[in-house]
Amino acid sequence: MDPAAAFELVMLLQQFGQASDRYVESTGTRYRTHRTDMNALSVIIGFEREGTCPTPGDLSRILQLSSPATSAMLDRLERMGHIQRLRIDKDRRVVRIKATPKAHADGKAMFAPLATSMMGVISAYTQEEVKLISRFMSDAAAGVDKARQDGENT
Repeated sequence: MDPAAAFELVMLLQQFGQASDRYVESTGTRYRTHRTDMNALSVIIGFEREGTCPTPGDLSRILQLSSPATSAMLDRLERMGHIQRLRIDKDRRVVRIKATPKAHADGKAMFAPLATSMMGVISAYTQEEVKLISRFMSDAAAGVDKARQDGENT
């Protein structure tokens, strides 16, 4: 492997991350939503796609927030009409978080322009290239998580 080419790819990934951050920041400003709130909604909707609803503890762990920060975030999301806190388990002490139809509609409005733009970019590649890029992006995300975990263990 050419080290210069690998370094260039790392720099491009950094640029992609920064561009994504700018999109989220500008969208959050426009919709008066905190970055953490948008990340939480993404996690909640991801859980729902898998057929379940997360607990506040799940969100705290995944988003790396303290319990008080998680509670404050959930209070904001509830005030905005983006979540419901449900007691749907047999153990009524367990609270589950569900995204509301308003959250889905607002999320679509916030991220439809990005999805449209990215689909335009992706459509320029063959199916085989998209599979390879998808594998790389999955591996790259895992690499970032590993680096974070390694940093926490030092």
